[in-house]
Amino acid sequence: MSESIADLACRLARDAEAVCRHYLSNGRQQGRYWIAGDLENNTGRSLYVRLHGPEGGKGAAGKWAEYVAPRVMLRAIGCCLTDD
Repeated sequence: MSESIADLACRLARDAEAVCRHYLSNGRQQGRYWIAGDLENNTGRSLYVRLHGPEGGKGAAGKWAEYVAPRVMLRAIGCCLTDD
């Protein structure tokens, strides 16, 4: 059974909620997203996975974003910009 990475990604995206429930079991569904701490299945709210949407392009199901790095960078920049 030969399957391309793109085909596998499409199949996983179609079942994004089941994939999240299995691999990100410490997370929870909130509206159209699965929210977890990170890709290592820690608790929290930094990782968002879109559960529903088109198969590709903007807003596609299975797309994810982790918001820890931008927040940490903004905090660091904020510390550097203060006049203490």
